[in-house]
Amino acid sequence: MLSHLNFDYINLLSKKDIVIGLPKLKHVKDQLCLSCELIKEKRSSFKSKAVPSSKGRLNLLHMDLCGPMRVASMNGKKYTL
Repeated sequence: MLSHLNFDYINLLSKKDIVIGLPKLKHVKDQLCLSCELIKEKRSSFKSKAVPSSKGRLNLLHMDLCGPMRVASMNGKKYTL
């Protein structure tokens, strides 16, 4: 999903002529683009399990997946844990 800068920052860039070719438009805060509307929607929370999945210590790990990276690793991978 694509995103953009907040409206105050866009107005500042336009006002100070920091970005070449940025039109001088009035960006209204109350007007949301489709991406902003979708991101601000509420999701229902996940239901908790009655019985935990793990049976002992270190049987369940939580990790973050990072990527895709702009430059691949020496093995050609673009994601990392």
